[in-house]
Amino acid sequence: MDVILLAFVAVMCFSTGAKILSSEERNKVFNKRPIEVVDIKMYNKYCGYLVIGFGVAAEITLFVGAVFGGWVSGVSTLLLIGEAVLVVIIYGKIEKKLLKKR
Repeated sequence: MDVILLAFVAVMCFSTGAKILSSEERNKVFNKRPIEVVDIKMYNKYCGYLVIGFGVAAEITLFVGAVFGGWVSGVSTLLLIGEAVLVVIIYGKIEKKLLKKR
């Protein structure tokens, strides 16, 4: 079961990140509302690398939790939630930096 979860997270994060990196239009992974950014390619680059970085961190966290089990697995789950919150915080800073000034 753990191998399936690891493979699923890896495939989803890396395929989504690659799709964002190769996109010529603004991606809608982090927010659904239309936003105007200064440079679409730069925005997609930041978002793509952010998704791939989260995937790598999630893989490491899930792997450690699966190997050691027990209470380490519980701590790994909390770390995974913390990583997701960190991604949202980093994305907020990226969005503020690249939004068009009106």
